[in-house]
Amino acid sequence: TRPIGSDYQLDWESILIELSLGIICSVMAVYGWNTGMVIMAYPSGLVALMCFGLVAYSLITFITGKVRPK
Repeated sequence: TRPIGSDYQLDWESILIELSLGIICSVMAVYGWNTGMVIMAYPSGLVALMCFGLVAYSLITFITGKVRPK
């Protein structure tokens, strides 16, 4: 395996895309839940959680990479 470089830079474009998709899927999940369309609410909610999880993971990885002593 190759070592990960310590000069990791945050890719803002992918963060914004994942955050936007998370917001859109959250809206779809809430709409599906409120209208009783469970077949739309659960998958949209799951995708929204995954998108928000990826955003959180990327931010945490970036912050710990910057804070870690060299």
